[in-house]
Amino acid sequence: MKELIIQGEVLLHNNFKNLTILYVEDDLEIQSNIKKILDLLFAEVYIANNGKEALDIFKTNYIHIVLTDYEMPYLNGYELTQQIRQLSEHIPIVILSNHTEKEKLLKCIPLKLTNYLEKPLEYEKLMDSLNKCKEQLENKDLLNIQITKELAYNMGTKKLSKEFEIIELTALEIDIFEALLNKKNQVIDKNKLISLANSKTTGFTEGSLKNIIYRLRKKVGKEIITNYKNMGYCLKVIKV
Repeated sequence: MKELIIQGEVLLHNNFKNLTILYVEDDLEIQSNIKKILDLLFAEVYIANNGKEALDIFKTNYIHIVLTDYEMPYLNGYELTQQIRQLSEHIPIVILSNHTEKEKLLKCIPLKLTNYLEKPLEYEKLMDSLNKCKEQLENKDLLNIQITKELAYNMGTKKLSKEFEIIELTALEIDIFEALLNKKNQVIDKNKLISLANSKTTGFTEGSLKNIIYRLRKKVGKEIITNYKNMGYCLKVIKV
């Protein structure tokens, strides 16, 4: 009954439905329980069992929020956050720990954490921290992703712009475009994209996907979305 109540409360919070989160936890039971909540909130939840896995995921995907345990193998939460801060100065990071030891708290202050939570994790405190993360993303304009010098996409407003001109996208175009964007510079299997579209509509086929990709390429440029024959598609993000 308690789990059903929490699920109902989670569904009322749609503030994160356009966002991704990286959750790092080596305790598989805790990981499973928290993932159930995060899956209801976020567009995509990336899971890592240790700091090294987490860093690899962070480098190859668009991550908006990081929620990480402190004590874990290879890289602990402090070391992982140090590495992430070298790649992103402002991404919101929340560290979890079994003990609110003063030494750990003081050590983490220079890393500009959004919050530091004690385990076992309380639902209300988790939601409060995630809302702070969302505010931080908005205040720092971190939801605006620069794809090329001229092309940008805002995950919050779901608006694509090219040289300050808004490019209109349909709902399905947005879903496919965001799926490609979240896996920057990686090939996404066409069947995964078809499955994604069919979760939102009915009768979406490989031909439907080719039509969506054709329309997107006309809007953003052929060089941005590459077709890998019999495999899938890749959206290329060019560092500017």
